[in-house]
Amino acid sequence: MSSVWGKNLQISLFGESHGQMVGGTLHNFPAGIPVNMDRIKLALKLRQGSNNFNKARKEEERPKIVSGVTNGVTNGAPITVLFPNKDYNVTEFVKGIPRPSQADYAAEMRYKGAADLNGGGHRSGRVTAPLVFLGTMCADYLASKGIEVVSHIRCIGDIYDEKFGAEIPPLLIERLNSSPLATISPDIRKKMVSLLMGIKATGNSVGGSVETAVVGMPAGFGSPIFDNLESKIASILFAIPAVKAVGFGLGHMFSHALGSDVSDPFVAGPGGEVRTATNYNGGLNGGMTNGMPIIITTDFKPTPSISQPLKTMDFIKNRIVDISIKGDHVACLVPRSNIVVTSAVAVAVLDAYLEGVGYR
Repeated sequence: MSSVWGKNLQISLFGESHGQMVGGTLHNFPAGIPVNMDRIKLALKLRQGSNNFNKARKEEERPKIVSGVTNGVTNGAPITVLFPNKDYNVTEFVKGIPRPSQADYAAEMRYKGAADLNGGGHRSGRVTAPLVFLGTMCADYLASKGIEVVSHIRCIGDIYDEKFGAEIPPLLIERLNSSPLATISPDIRKKMVSLLMGIKATGNSVGGSVETAVVGMPAGFGSPIFDNLESKIASILFAIPAVKAVGFGLGHMFSHALGSDVSDPFVAGPGGEVRTATNYNGGLNGGMTNGMPIIITTDFKPTPSISQPLKTMDFIKNRIVDISIKGDHVACLVPRSNIVVTSAVAVAVLDAYLEGVGYR
């Protein structure tokens, strides 16, 4: 099982959904950096969600830093944080009856019947708690260098928010990074809430997407070919449960475009800096930053655990059976995942930044 990511900065995640705890370790993070616990606490609260359609499993988050921090300041050693699980040793999985659209069957095959499948085991969204903690540390460090990472809900179902423009004001970044249902348009937020309440009432779920911007990243970061910044960001985003697609700039719409319509001509900015007149490529050319905001879209599938009756295979009795998945299910993963995406992108960008400052 590969639960270690990164080259210049490394992050490892461990634990299971219904094990004693989950946790993570961050290697090669700069020393002498104060840990912004206020920002981390806010990020963890956003990950839990605060709306009726978000409520599912709620752990009382009391993370414990066990290494790498002395008197609130990083000391250069690996930073390890632990999150005890309240739902410890709770058994939900029925042997031989995998839940539809989840990793139960695949994990049974991969680990020869030894995988912990309760609540998704190591593949659960619960493991994103340490990712948010450590990723927020990375985001805060980048902010000290003038680089901001911010996300908003691009869509839930067929309801779309506005897209990020070429200019993303600081006040918008601040608002989105503290909102439990982060949208650029307040009117769209209301429509999303209405949709989610309706979906929740029917016991169903809906997919959606998160749009992320990295603002202030200078040009020339990223290393082609296999270690380019697009592949770095995509690889860590695909570690988030339920992520099914990642795009940059115009993303999949490039396949419908003419070259003349999606050209990003270089121009001089207001202060004489080099920039592009448009940003179809999302701040990246050849896997390297060009100085424009990096724009990423992350698509999530609908929550596979729903209250409606489903069918699956009972592999012990060799027959199709009805399955009812218990619990207070999430109508959409996107509101809670907004901060998870921001945190993951921050880790990848800091990895590239630390590589870049070594040769700049």
